[in-house]
Amino acid sequence: MKIQIKHGLLAVLIIITAVVYFLYLKPVRETIIFFPLDPSLQFDIASTALETKQGNGSYSISWSELSVLNTQAYLRQDISLLYKNGKLVSVLKDWKQNSQSITQAERLPIEESSMFQAVTFHYAEVHPSESEIYSAQSLTGDQLYVIRSPYSTFQSFKHPTSAEQKEWKLVLDQTANSVITESLNQAVSAFAIDRNRYSVAALTDLKSKQGNLLTGYTESKQNEIIGKLWEGLYRNYVLGIKHDNGNELSPLGSSVPLLLVAQDKKELLVVFSASDGSPVMLRQKLPTPR
Repeated sequence: MKIQIKHGLLAVLIIITAVVYFLYLKPVRETIIFFPLDPSLQFDIASTALETKQGNGSYSISWSELSVLNTQAYLRQDISLLYKNGKLVSVLKDWKQNSQSITQAERLPIEESSMFQAVTFHYAEVHPSESEIYSAQSLTGDQLYVIRSPYSTFQSFKHPTSAEQKEWKLVLDQTANSVITESLNQAVSAFAIDRNRYSVAALTDLKSKQGNLLTGYTESKQNEIIGKLWEGLYRNYVLGIKHDNGNELSPLGSSVPLLLVAQDKKELLVVFSASDGSPVMLRQKLPTPR
């Protein structure tokens, strides 16, 4: 009987220890999980910026992102993706516990004329109580054209103001679009996608095209879809592209993901080409519009 009591007490102690660990001591994991959005949670500041730097005959692009929530969060996390001529060249990701703000920056050398696009997902997770979890999110981005050619002076611009800049913009847009179009064509062929059944937008254009891409959904439902989209992108793209054969590739060198929303609003497909040229497709089930 005494032995049974000791074993019972030991079991109770183990359970209590486990509960304390998971509720209070378990370390926060680096992850993105969509929770219901709380309208009272707002980002006082959320931005992504691209600009050029010059020094000693060399040129670089300065890429930075910043976000500040209006209250301290259980978890803060930002993910920023930088594309050059339609392909991913770098990733910034950071997370903090019990914090309001995150800031990240990086400088990359510029070796040739290029069109740079950056997109950032700002995320916060708040726990008002042990049984309640809410989140906040925001999407920002920037774009920059850089001309570095022996036939032209070094210059950069966001919007062309001269005939020369307009011509360079056309050339660089065509370069990036050819990469993206090829990735779409590969996916359509590989996965037997009926292109006519979907509306398409690039991930880098999501902020400006959200309303058109997700027409029929309320703003809150659109934000929920976008939150779950980034949850999937973080797990299956940012942290590594997982092939069916078990191999995993870095996302660097992959094309800008394209978002395909079915006209019947049943699914959202994410397609892109990995660095080895193989087509990749992710699938997200969509809620019924209302």
